[in-house]
Amino acid sequence: MSQGHKRQNYLRNLMLGTVAAGLLGIFGGAAPAWAAAKGSKVILLTVSQSCEYCALHERAFLKAAAADGINVEVKINNFDAGQQASQVDQAVAEHPDAIVVWPADASAIVPSLRRIKKAGIPLVVTNSMPNPKYQSLWNIYTGPDDLGNGQQAGEAMIQGLKAKGYTGNTDIFVILGVLGTPPQINRLDGFTGVLKAKAPMVKIDGSQPGNWDQTQATDAAAALFTQYGAHIKGVYAEADNMLAGVIVAAQRAGLDPKTLVLVGSNCSVEGVNAITAGTQYATVLQSPIDDGNYAAQAVADLLDGKSVPKTRFLPHPTITAENVAMCNAAIGR
Repeated sequence: MSQGHKRQNYLRNLMLGTVAAGLLGIFGGAAPAWAAAKGSKVILLTVSQSCEYCALHERAFLKAAAADGINVEVKINNFDAGQQASQVDQAVAEHPDAIVVWPADASAIVPSLRRIKKAGIPLVVTNSMPNPKYQSLWNIYTGPDDLGNGQQAGEAMIQGLKAKGYTGNTDIFVILGVLGTPPQINRLDGFTGVLKAKAPMVKIDGSQPGNWDQTQATDAAAALFTQYGAHIKGVYAEADNMLAGVIVAAQRAGLDPKTLVLVGSNCSVEGVNAITAGTQYATVLQSPIDDGNYAAQAVADLLDGKSVPKTRFLPHPTITAENVAMCNAAIGR
């Protein structure tokens, strides 16, 4: 039976009211049997191929999906929410067996999620969770707990400042990801929440977006080092590749990165190398390979009608020089 016929049969049964139990899968639990994973068509709406993490995520997803016999079409928007909205319309018109979306913007994606749900297409949200109040719009979320990720970074900053003997009033700054994306919002909320609760003497003097890009982060950090200079004792960058830019900016400003408490996230190759060299204090593990694999497994299980959890978070332990080897598998070494 073709995937289109399977879909038509399901919709006919739905109208007859014979699959009420299967509807529970829309809200988590047992998923409706839209189609078998093998031979199905899935559209992946992702944000970029230029950022290393995004590229590794896509590569891992495609490899895992292919192993399950899933045919994948990829649409990329380069963090353009407007373009992503148009791509959702195109995807819905193609009537795939499922859609996997990495939201370009946490708020702007909501109308698109409504369109997908109205079309009756199974949906996996990957990497960037919109506001949980909208969770009825997707079947499964897989990816990082960005609030928890930011909290771990906050704990690492406190630990690092103490280890380097910085007590009392201490100044730091933050380099942000693309503004409005769930990781940017939630990591900052987690980070600032921990500092407020456990280290109110640590003051965030300023922040600038680095847009998940090392070059842009270098420029952003340079501006902040120029403004605040020797007062700065630590920097939190929401991704390790941006923290690599912070290190470059610090060196250009005549500062020794080893005297600063530099905390990143993602456990990317830049972070691993900097921690090994002693120029970065800590990162928070987030594997793009696991991230892509989790999404692929979720959509396969959904299409195969398996019972699946509504949310599956990636682990996010703190990584320092003591356990940096944990990152090797995460970055595909």
